[in-house]
Amino acid sequence: MKKTLQDWLSWQETLHLSEIDLGLERIGRVAEQLGLLTPSFPIITVAGTNGKGSTVAFLNEMLQAEGYKTGAYTSPHLINYNERITINSNEASDALIIEAFDAINQARFITNKNNEIEEVSLTYFEFSTLAAMWCFQQQDIDVAVLEVGLGGRLDAANLWDTNLAIITSIDVDHIDWLGDDRELIAKEKAGIMRATAPAICGDPTPPEMIKTEAERLGIKLIQLNEDFSFSIDKNDPEHWIWRDEKIELSLPKPRLQGDFQINNASTAIAGLMAIQDRLPTSPESISAGLQKASITGRLQIINESPEWLLDVAHNPHSAKELAKYIDTHKVSGKTFALFSMLKDKDIDEVLKLMDPVIDEWHIVPLEGSRGTSLTDLKQQFTDSFIDSNLVTHERFSDACQLLKNITKDEDRVVAFGSFLVVSEVLDNSNFRRFFNHG
Repeated sequence: MKKTLQDWLSWQETLHLSEIDLGLERIGRVAEQLGLLTPSFPIITVAGTNGKGSTVAFLNEMLQAEGYKTGAYTSPHLINYNERITINSNEASDALIIEAFDAINQARFITNKNNEIEEVSLTYFEFSTLAAMWCFQQQDIDVAVLEVGLGGRLDAANLWDTNLAIITSIDVDHIDWLGDDRELIAKEKAGIMRATAPAICGDPTPPEMIKTEAERLGIKLIQLNEDFSFSIDKNDPEHWIWRDEKIELSLPKPRLQGDFQINNASTAIAGLMAIQDRLPTSPESISAGLQKASITGRLQIINESPEWLLDVAHNPHSAKELAKYIDTHKVSGKTFALFSMLKDKDIDEVLKLMDPVIDEWHIVPLEGSRGTSLTDLKQQFTDSFIDSNLVTHERFSDACQLLKNITKDEDRVVAFGSFLVVSEVLDNSNFRRFFNHG
């Protein structure tokens, strides 16, 4: 009998044959049983390789500042499962999620046309997606912001017709599932677009497939640097300008660190401008949302002397931005990397991008079917001709303890390479008082 949230999650991990099983047929059948297929609230869907979580955070806070009751769904979680489902930025309670799971589990048993009971199997991710929508319906929200996970077209969060489709950036990621062709990946991401809804693309150099799919659907694609743009205010570097053909806004820099966050914020604003008739949002609410939006594990400083910087960078695009940030925000001491990656990622390219800004590498294996062993990680460094200043650890707890012992106040530790790395460091570094810093 499943009593606690952890009981439910442990059970879900064993329910389906594979961890990832792309497709909408099974989740669609259960959603129909639950009465979730046609929600009463509008939906904003956000897909892309990088920037999804930040874009969701900006939209969520801007809409709340306007007075809307929001539901946001993101993944993966870093510390608590409840992070995936928020109502007005507050994590859903264990009790509410358990109630959702119970309803979903009952709805999995469907009477077919032969009057036989048929059990529908769901993945862990499909359970969480249905739970989010069930919670949003129960809590009577005004608008849902859904982050699309792996891919787009066949992702569980794409079951529902969106009122606004946002595609952030397109990069090669999840090679085993999506391949290594940027155009093919773009076609999967473009699967969130609907003929009845505006579509925004915030990639400054978008694959041609995004526009091709928009044309096929007969919709106008609202594209960065064509239909909207942004620039730093020359008279006030703490402000930036967002503009489209109709208006120009002077806005404060986002609370979230990194120049690329202005790109994400700009994309979110373009989305809100496209649905002003459905969800009017004022410039004041946009400014307030920019200054409030925060997200764990994105250029997040959890300790200052020495500095411990966490970032979920796990592909070349995000590694390039992280390296740029480290290079332009130098410390006077040494920079230590605490690193691991999943084996289906482009580890070689990430190492090449990051090695110039790292003085000493500390590597730890990741558990699970997609995890990279210590032997394979070391081989990646050898293959990339990075074999000096490499320290290996069996556990994150050991790595964190050693780094705390050897670092000086002027040094920096950069933990990156995976959501799992950030989660492990948050669990093992004991800098919890800084969690909301930065």
